[in-house]
Amino acid sequence: MHNTKFAALALAAALGLPTLASAEGNVTIYGLIDVNVGYEKAGDLNRLGIDHSELNGSRIGFKGSEDLGNGQKALFVLESGFDPSTGFSEQGGRLFGRSAYVGIEGGWGKLTLGRQYSPAFYALDPYEATGSADRTAGLLYRKSGSVKRGYETRFDNMIKYRSPSFSGFSAEAGYWAGAENGGSGDAHKEGRGYGLTGMYNNGPIGLAATTQSYYTNATGGKATTNGIAGSYDFGPAKLYALYTQDRESGSQGTGKARSYSVGAEVPVTKAGTVAVSYGSRDESNEANTEDARGWSLYYTHGLSKRTTLYTAYSHISNKGNANYGWNLTPAAGDDPSVVMAGIRHRF
Repeated sequence: MHNTKFAALALAAALGLPTLASAEGNVTIYGLIDVNVGYEKAGDLNRLGIDHSELNGSRIGFKGSEDLGNGQKALFVLESGFDPSTGFSEQGGRLFGRSAYVGIEGGWGKLTLGRQYSPAFYALDPYEATGSADRTAGLLYRKSGSVKRGYETRFDNMIKYRSPSFSGFSAEAGYWAGAENGGSGDAHKEGRGYGLTGMYNNGPIGLAATTQSYYTNATGGKATTNGIAGSYDFGPAKLYALYTQDRESGSQGTGKARSYSVGAEVPVTKAGTVAVSYGSRDESNEANTEDARGWSLYYTHGLSKRTTLYTAYSHISNKGNANYGWNLTPAAGDDPSVVMAGIRHRF
C-alpha cells in the first residue's frame, strides 16, 4: 500500500473522479491481483484456461480517513473489482462494485452508509478453511441451486452499524433499502432486507451467528439465511466449521437448503500452508432435490509479504438433479473437478 497524494491524484483523474483528487486528509491506494491457470472437467466437458480471483477477488481501491477530534474519525472506502485476464470490470460492470461507502467511527462503534458487505459475510466467510476461493468445494454454501437467491454477500443502499468489542464480543447490524422504486404493493420492497451478526473472538476461539433476510423480486419473493460458525486454533492446526440454512418463498417457488463445511489449516513450512475443506449442500423444492458433496485441497506458499504462489484441487459429487460446477455447467449428476496453479500479488 502506498500513502501518496500524487498517486491518488493521478489514478483518480484517470477514473474521472475530480472530487477525490482534491480530497484533503489521508488517502491510501491499495489492490490485489490474483491469476491462475486451471484445468476443469465435468462429464464430457473440459476446459483449460486462465482464471482469476481464486484466493481473493482482484481489486483496486481507495480508502481514507479524517480525524474529527474527541476520538472520532470520518472514513470512506471505494473498491473496484476487475478481471485481470481481460481488464474488464466485474460486479456487473460497476465502477466500485465491491464496496462504496462513507461513515463515522469512534469509541461507540462504526456507522457506515453505501454498498457494503452484509453482516452475514463476516459471520460465515472467515470460517471456511480455504478462504473466499471461487472454486473450493467447501463453498457449496454460497452456490445457487434450486434455492436461487440464498446467501448473498453484498447489498446496495445499506446502513450498517458495528459495535466495539467487549471482552471479545461484538455485533454488526445492517438494513438495506432496496430498489425503493415507488411501485405499488410489494414492488417497492425489491432488494430491501436486514442482517444481524453476533461475534466472539478471544485467543484461539472464534464464534459467530447470523441471520439475514431480503426481498428478491417485485412480487414479494423472499430469501432468508441463518448460520453459525466457529474455529479453534490449536497451534499446529486451526480447525473450522460452519452450518447454514437457506429458505426461499414467493412467486418464484418455495425451496430450502442446508449446508455445512468443515476444514483445517496447517502450516507445513515457514512459508507454506495446507488447507483442506469438506462441504455438503442438500436442497429441495416442489419439483426436485439437489444434493452435493465436495472436498478441496489448497497449498499456498508465501514468496514475500505481498506475493503468494498457490496450487489447488477441488472435486464435487452431484446427486439427483444437482449440477453444481464452476466455469463449466455439468449435466445433472455429473461430478466436476478442477486443478489449478496461480499467483496472488498485493499492492
